[in-house]
Amino acid sequence: MDTLVLQRLTAELDVKLRGARIRQVYALPKNDVVFVCGSGKTLRLWFSAAPNQPHLYLRPGRYPTPKQPPGFAMAARRLLNGRRIEAIEAVPGERIVELHTTGTDAIRVVFELIPRRATAMVVNHTERVCAAWKPQRGRPAVGEPYTAPVADGRTAMGDLDAKIWSSLNSSVDDNDLVRGLLRSIAGMSPLTAREITARHRSGVPLRMAAQMEIERAAKEPMAARIYSPVRLSELGCLPIVRKFLVAPFLMRHIEKGPETLCVKEFPNLSGAVATFYPLQARLMALEMAHHSLKSGIDGGIIRLLRTLDAVSEDANAAGDAEQHRRWADLLLTHPYAKPTQAIVRVPDAFGNGNPVEIPVDPSRSVIDNAQVYYQRARRAQRSAKRTAERYRELEARITALRQLSSEVTVAREIRDCQRLAKGALNQGVKIATGTWSIAEAPLSAEKETTGNESPSIETPNGSSKESRRTRHDQGKLRRGAAGINVFTSSDGFKIFVGRNADANERVTHKLARPNDFWLHAEGPGSHVVIRNPERIKEPSQVALQEAASLAAYFSSARGATKANVRWTQVKHVRKPRKGPKGQVYVRQANMTLAEPVPPEILFARLETN
Repeated sequence: MDTLVLQRLTAELDVKLRGARIRQVYALPKNDVVFVCGSGKTLRLWFSAAPNQPHLYLRPGRYPTPKQPPGFAMAARRLLNGRRIEAIEAVPGERIVELHTTGTDAIRVVFELIPRRATAMVVNHTERVCAAWKPQRGRPAVGEPYTAPVADGRTAMGDLDAKIWSSLNSSVDDNDLVRGLLRSIAGMSPLTAREITARHRSGVPLRMAAQMEIERAAKEPMAARIYSPVRLSELGCLPIVRKFLVAPFLMRHIEKGPETLCVKEFPNLSGAVATFYPLQARLMALEMAHHSLKSGIDGGIIRLLRTLDAVSEDANAAGDAEQHRRWADLLLTHPYAKPTQAIVRVPDAFGNGNPVEIPVDPSRSVIDNAQVYYQRARRAQRSAKRTAERYRELEARITALRQLSSEVTVAREIRDCQRLAKGALNQGVKIATGTWSIAEAPLSAEKETTGNESPSIETPNGSSKESRRTRHDQGKLRRGAAGINVFTSSDGFKIFVGRNADANERVTHKLARPNDFWLHAEGPGSHVVIRNPERIKEPSQVALQEAASLAAYFSSARGATKANVRWTQVKHVRKPRKGPKGQVYVRQANMTLAEPVPPEILFARLETN
């Protein structure tokens, strides 16, 4: 969050919160503090001291509160509860916001949104720090006088003189110009620097390119825009859009770039920021979950393969039970044979009669050596049985973990990752899940279902029969909707997407009707069903292409440019006898090509068209 975004955001916060009374202060786990304010309606000012992306914005919704509030929360409540907000202002050229309260002993809250050094301090009228959230080294401690952070020598944009602009203008390389802008201008983000560079290269003088729309963005009400690149080949193996950008003005260098982009506009910057940061937190949590799951499960597979090799070696070392029993029988057949250098040579009475050399213990009699071989035979037989059982067990665990590893790549929800972690634990692989957190911002265009809620399922007509079917669908979703996503195509057809084996089983064999359309991409992936209430013979091209894009995205083909997707009616899909959950065979099917597109991008495209 650079100074341009911060100044514009602060101006909006000042309009909404000026005169509001602070009712409560909550310090949440990790980095966040919430100031609950009231001015007709409840507003929640959310501050996060996250090391990489500190931020301040209005955020709706509920949040978990600790049973025992930290010291900062108790001190802030004592000092701030009941006070009205007089003003919220940003320090020019700095990533600092001050919240001023009314009263003769005016108290203010200073938010320092400096990456890796973010903190919040309550300062009294004597300019002493009364409470500090996430205190940083080198900053005033509680009880010490407050001092502003030392400037890094850079200049605010409006104070740059012609000499500096001339030196920057001499840069011949775009990267050099971006670095020069970042070194010269305080509080500027790389995103803004690249936009200035792009405008300058298009023929606009450098100073004008930096001041025309960018300066106005901090003063005038402009639509904020959040950008999300769509090109999945640049995003690694994760089935999510990892790169999001937010700015108070239109980034033309992004729109004209080589990437295919989706631009979502918001009525104000507060709405964009309130969408951006929870979504970013959710994506980061999902990325960490993918990394820990993938590394943990793959490491477990490697360990099990090593154990499998060791079991095979143990089986070979245990010896052949049949061989030991044959030697024992031969020794009993020749009880008076004399050993020579720990070897007894006897004719093979049970074979072709050729001499057989049998290793023996010279200190024992032939009969005793035969008994020893009988014991070894029984031991080898028991060991072979245990080894076979152990071998089958290890193979089953390896197969299960490989299946879980393939499901990791298509998991897009923290709850799916938690289910996979539980499945890995059942196979003896423990996954560390303590760093995972669930952000409230949805990743899909439509509200996704959970085990405690059901989506509203609309029908093209309002007949009583269809109403009964709708209620029936809702009941099925309430009984097992975990892992099922519901979307609506642009022409009004409901699309169900299973996100795991259990959800695929329910979508195909419980929720779907015989005349609905079933889709599945080549390779492991989700079962997708298009609801067909009118019982038409073929789906609409719009619904088919959108559902096929979802099927391709929620599959192992998500990183490809195009993917083959089979589709047919549900009545042609059967489950094999005693087959695992999610496994089906299709009697007849059609084939279509589809581009793997994330749902949030797919439906955002629809909204902008």
